[in-house]
Amino acid sequence: MFSAPDALIGCQLKTNLRIGVKMNSIVNTEKTSPKYEFIDDCEYIDGHFLTRIRALKDFDDVKKGDLGGYIESEDNLSHEGNCWVYNKARVFQNARVFGNAKVKSFFVDVYGNAQIYGNAIFEGRTLKDNAKLSGNAHANNAVVIEGNAQIYDNARVTDHAHISDNAVICDDAHVGGNAKISGSAYICDESRVFDDAVICDALISGSSYIHSNASLTANEDICDDAYPEFGSEDDYYRHEYYADFEGYYDDDNDSEYESNAA
Repeated sequence: MFSAPDALIGCQLKTNLRIGVKMNSIVNTEKTSPKYEFIDDCEYIDGHFLTRIRALKDFDDVKKGDLGGYIESEDNLSHEGNCWVYNKARVFQNARVFGNAKVKSFFVDVYGNAQIYGNAIFEGRTLKDNAKLSGNAHANNAVVIEGNAQIYDNARVTDHAHISDNAVICDDAHVGGNAKISGSAYICDESRVFDDAVICDALISGSSYIHSNASLTANEDICDDAYPEFGSEDDYYRHEYYADFEGYYDDDNDSEYESNAA
């Protein structure tokens, strides 16, 4: 068990070693020129030494000399593409950020075997285990994504949402507002899931809008243009209800309700 001073000394030694290895790498190889270097600024997290990075050249919105976040090794952040770890975000263990992906904000941890790639942006709180964020997906504002969850295409996960297990959020779907998505749930198309909704194993597709403490489990598949006003397991959120949903609101009220719901 390291004491705080021991950890700092170890961090300093590791930083010096990294700088030496980096210099040798620049001189002796013909690989892609490095876009960042390690500086003498470390953090010690649960047995892992993380070192802050600094940009060596301009790319995308990053300028030479800009400070980035903290990573454990060069395996965490590719030197290719425009990917970057910003602010004081932390990426460690076997987590990888590559392509044009961005990890931003403060108090953000990406670890385990998590991957962020494509043009994805992660500004949430935690991405861990085997979770993946890719495509043009965007996750922000204290979200937690874990397990084998996958977020891709143009999907958005926001506002304290919790995505876990084998859940998939894709296409133009948007999950937020403390919603919890788990099991083998599949949220796709232009679906919206908000307001403390709990989805486990269900399929949500089309232009469905699930909200207000709704609770959906396996074999409860919601699709098309479902816009229930309230959500509960005993009434509005029954699969049978949606079979007769069309025409529940007349045409004159539909647009007004949808604008209010938004």
